[in-house]
Amino acid sequence: MTSTSTDSATTSPKPSLANQLKFAVRRLAKRAVMAVAIIIVSPLVILTWLEGLVPRRQLERFFGCGREMLALIPTPIGEYLRLAFYWATCSHISPDACFLFGSMVAHRGTTIGAKTVVGAFSRIGYADIGSSVLIASGVSIISGKYGHGSPEQRLAGQHSLITVETITVGDNSWIGQDAILMAHVGKNCTVAAGSVVYKDVPDGVTVMGNPARKVSLDTSHER
Repeated sequence: MTSTSTDSATTSPKPSLANQLKFAVRRLAKRAVMAVAIIIVSPLVILTWLEGLVPRRQLERFFGCGREMLALIPTPIGEYLRLAFYWATCSHISPDACFLFGSMVAHRGTTIGAKTVVGAFSRIGYADIGSSVLIASGVSIISGKYGHGSPEQRLAGQHSLITVETITVGDNSWIGQDAILMAHVGKNCTVAAGSVVYKDVPDGVTVMGNPARKVSLDTSHER
């Protein structure tokens, strides 16, 4: 008897039929707008696809042209156009992601999960970003620490060596305004505003500062 009552108390209520119908209609409307946006950006998408067929070269000139043009379009119209372009040209971009004004994805190899928001004027390099990630304004996700070679390589005269790394950001993490990521961030993490992440951040950790260090934020005294 106790087990039954406990189970009924912990079971989350199912959404009503009206709420389910409302959600379905809203989702259908978003997909319809997305389809229109894909048609609008299709010339840029086709040029980017053709560019990708060039053998032995990773050209991204048309891709770069598209991202810069679309980054400057305001209002939700710009959000849908950016989403449509990245969805059609990148490795995997969820149709439920969001790109605010001025945000850019630098490379087609980037992946972004559902319900992730890329804030205004944020720049995403080679990255694998999970679902439900909140990226604030002005965030930079750099493709590793040594994009133009390590200090030792530069001292050895290897100036032309380019080394890129795909930075991962786990599900449900929050990246504060103007943060810079040069290393991986785990799931359920918080990166404080203005932080510079130079070393990997484990799951469930909050970091702050330059360089970013683990901190414990006790907000009980603020209540």
